[in-house]
Amino acid sequence: MFRRLTGPLTAAITITVTMFATPLSVAQTADGGWSSNVRASDEALVSLVTDGMKKSETLKGLVDRLAKSDVIVYVRNEVAAKGNGQGSLTFLSASGGFRYLVVHVPTTPSRTQRLAMLGHELQHAVAIANAPSVVDSQTLKAEFERIGRVEQLPNGRGISFDSPAAVEARRRVLSEVASDDTPKVASSSR
Repeated sequence: MFRRLTGPLTAAITITVTMFATPLSVAQTADGGWSSNVRASDEALVSLVTDGMKKSETLKGLVDRLAKSDVIVYVRNEVAAKGNGQGSLTFLSASGGFRYLVVHVPTTPSRTQRLAMLGHELQHAVAIANAPSVVDSQTLKAEFERIGRVEQLPNGRGISFDSPAAVEARRRVLSEVASDDTPKVASSSR
């Protein structure tokens, strides 16, 4: 007889199967190869990250740093609106010598805002890459208590964390790619 799985375990299994079934690498390395450390769930996200890396040295630097680490980052669209329009990072697991993270990027803001949010979240991933002691949710919390701030979510079902480095990464990526969102006005000569 089969028993129906429900709850957080089912969600974790579904996310894991989905992520491992369809990752697309998004970071081209210096030698022309493709890094498998930053992966996207669909071609639109691959395009977003690839385009962002061309326009933002900050974003490119973050992806390059992750390519040299034991951290694998899955970038996914945030389809379940959380009301704040912000990105998020979740520690998935540590296994086989790698640490797995999921970054969710909201689908609603402009492309420039999405890239800035991605830069913010990838800076968090780099902070984790720089801290080999982060191997689970508890050590992640301890690291962000050390380098930034940690707050309990209002619903009591998780934590929110941030760091000055991630805020600065978001600001720099936004600055580097913002001009691409402004309409180009053709000049006319009279």
